[in-house]
Amino acid sequence: MLNPKALVLGTLFGRWRRARPLGPGYSILMPMPMDMPFLLRFALEGIRRMETPNCKQIVVIPDGFGEDGGEALKKVVCGFDDPRVELTELRAGVHFFIHRMQKRRSNRTAANWSHWAMIVEGASSSICEYAFLHDADAFFIDADGLERQYAECRDRKMVTLGVQYRLDAFFERIGYKIPGTWEMMFSVPWARKRPPITLKGQWMDSPHGRHEFDTMLYPQYLDYTDGTVGAMAEPPRLVHFHGAVTTYRVYRDRQGRSVGDDLFRLLLLSILEELVPDQGGERILPPPETLAQGLTDPSAPVTYASPAAAREYPIFRREVDDLCQASTFAGERAARVAAYLRPFDKHFAARPTDATACEESLAVNPRRHGLS
Repeated sequence: MLNPKALVLGTLFGRWRRARPLGPGYSILMPMPMDMPFLLRFALEGIRRMETPNCKQIVVIPDGFGEDGGEALKKVVCGFDDPRVELTELRAGVHFFIHRMQKRRSNRTAANWSHWAMIVEGASSSICEYAFLHDADAFFIDADGLERQYAECRDRKMVTLGVQYRLDAFFERIGYKIPGTWEMMFSVPWARKRPPITLKGQWMDSPHGRHEFDTMLYPQYLDYTDGTVGAMAEPPRLVHFHGAVTTYRVYRDRQGRSVGDDLFRLLLLSILEELVPDQGGERILPPPETLAQGLTDPSAPVTYASPAAAREYPIFRREVDDLCQASTFAGERAARVAAYLRPFDKHFAARPTDATACEESLAVNPRRHGLS
């Protein structure tokens, strides 16, 4: 007899719904934190500044976290002058199930379920043969990056084409090089050929042993020997601030306690709010000058006093320098970013550290990205 959770999953994700006819080109699927509308404003502006002639659709999928029912994201979509942009919503049953998981287990578990559900909703809504899964905390530097990735995926007849291989001891042991889900182009017919539940991260018994597969990895594992699963040899330049959304969730749930922003993700989000402000003046994070108080005040809501922060800052600073090369940031915005970071530059210049050791650690223990 099936347990209640399995019955609910079978009802919600037992088959693909409203499968729309597919045409040439690619859809951009944008899983989006519902309570962080400024990220959507920045993501849409970034896409507008890129070369995307083969992109026929941009699907925004809210993650279900927030109290406004998605109104803030809807406002951003309605105010954007690109007819390709559309907002799809998690079904009521899916929304309820995710929040049930959040109450009974953990925010991270609920976020993983939410990310998978958003991928399913996005793939169901796609009108193109290919879809590009765009993370909210990733930024392209090369204007032609998406078009190059689409053309390679199409011309090589790949079912998935990522920008980076997943570091996973299980895959390394069996000799499989499977791309990570972040910034991945994939074939929509391929994704739809199995029940949606197959895309979910879960423990599975495989010919190579039992393993916990993250979102979208199990079907790639099943089809790997076909030679249609892989990553680009020369991926476009991009900056991916892994963990930005997760860090924000921790900040929101802090209940009066100080939060250590060791990866400087809250600082990044605060800067983005400054660069692309809400038209109504509403903020979700303190401004950068307020966050700078946490450099020396251990009682500040956000602090930067840990050894980990000292190790991470040079890496974060180089990532920001790369980010400022993108057309979305270049010029006046880059100058403003430099001004916001000046107190942090001065503070950490007095605390030299070996950033190489930290980067070597990341090569062994990669960070999980924000929504997956």
